[in-house]
Amino acid sequence: MTKTLARAVLLGAVASIPASKLKAVSERQLQRAAESALPPTEPEKQLVGADPTGHLENMPPAVVADHVARRLGYGPLDTTTKLRIQNAIHYTFGALSGAAYGALADAFPAATAGMGTAAGAGLYLASHASTLPLLRIQPPPWRLPRAAFVWEFTSHLVFGAALELSRRSVRLVTRV
Repeated sequence: MTKTLARAVLLGAVASIPASKLKAVSERQLQRAAESALPPTEPEKQLVGADPTGHLENMPPAVVADHVARRLGYGPLDTTTKLRIQNAIHYTFGALSGAAYGALADAFPAATAGMGTAAGAGLYLASHASTLPLLRIQPPPWRLPRAAFVWEFTSHLVFGAALELSRRSVRLVTRV
């Protein structure tokens, strides 16, 4: 049983790498599409998490890195350092989420509902819609520009679907 759980966790973590990459790459196009339909104002784009294209250093992982560095006496961080740490946080969080998803999907196949999109929605709800606002890192979704909610939520659906597809692919390859 422990070996099966460890395998499921590892498969989920491995599957998170392409899923995290796809999420990051798709955000630009999702943002562009959402903003063409729901144009934000310039002040709205200044909000944490609202503009990954123009203000990448103002995304939640970069803001968290800067807050932690300041609390530890190493900040403020320059933009290059923020972005480097942001990538590490992004992929680490993705790997942890993928590991948890791998374990859940293995134990409860219903967790793969919607080809992983339900898990992506759950991840959005557990982070951007609750934890980040509660920690005062990012405004809650209803205080962000509508376009920011749309592209961010959609990017989490993309992550969930890519995570499930990757997990299935890794399972097939490792069974050989």
